[in-house]
Amino acid sequence: MILLTGCGIDKEADNISSVDAACTAPTDGQRQTLEPVALEDTVLLHPLINPEEEDFVRVSDYIPNALIELKYCTSDNFTGELIYEFEEAFLRYGTVLKLKAVAEELAGHGLSLKIWDGFRPVSAQFRLWEVCPDPAFVANPNRGYSNHSRGFAVDLTLVDENGNELEMPTGFDDFSKKADRDYSDCTDAARQNARLLEKTMEKHGFSGYQGEWWHFNDTRKYDVEICFDPGLISGIKVANDAPVLKQYWDPHSELLTVPAGEYVTLLGYVEEFALIEYWGYRGYLSMDNLT
Repeated sequence: MILLTGCGIDKEADNISSVDAACTAPTDGQRQTLEPVALEDTVLLHPLINPEEEDFVRVSDYIPNALIELKYCTSDNFTGELIYEFEEAFLRYGTVLKLKAVAEELAGHGLSLKIWDGFRPVSAQFRLWEVCPDPAFVANPNRGYSNHSRGFAVDLTLVDENGNELEMPTGFDDFSKKADRDYSDCTDAARQNARLLEKTMEKHGFSGYQGEWWHFNDTRKYDVEICFDPGLISGIKVANDAPVLKQYWDPHSELLTVPAGEYVTLLGYVEEFALIEYWGYRGYLSMDNLT
């Protein structure tokens, strides 16, 4: 199985050996002479070159002190079941920049963020709905999806310098009235901590969901994502010299050409194209060019 620091996949990939490569993009000249990139237990997902606000990025690349503890890749959630098979948190780049500002301000208080849920693929939202078809607890994916599937919603809490969670009104996914933002039915410490989180998030461009103290949405909205899926991340080999397109529907939007024999990082599928990452560049390759 090919993994990205724990991210599971559900498609087969070649058995390929490991590589030690720097997270820097090669120049045009270097790209022509690169030996095929070999991957095994870790797929290298490079930080994007000049990312745009709507691009999906790995939160830990920009907020390295954030603790990532995704609840839905374990059974430690209200469903008691595993919902998706990846352990890295992804969000829109624009959302991550705002969250980075939050983390930097909280660091002045000796605090860090712990993230319980970020981007949630559409498939995972359908799985949640299958397990709990109650719109009071789960957004119905047949009627507009969840903001988690749009990549601008995040569930999180505060931790101290030792990684211990601060006292909050409730735990995660508590659907009682104590979980709302009224804060009148919790301890003084829980109230102060929740208000600090809420105040700091709002200051940097987030809005909170009234019924869940841990849930925040970026005030900038994005469309639902139907292609990118962290559960698919894996290494895949290019069979022929292949152009990478910025828009899969536009053959004139070519970014670069990947030489035959190179490995690229698979991120998802749309129609007859694969969404891939290659040395910090992200775009679409025709499935005909992949093995």
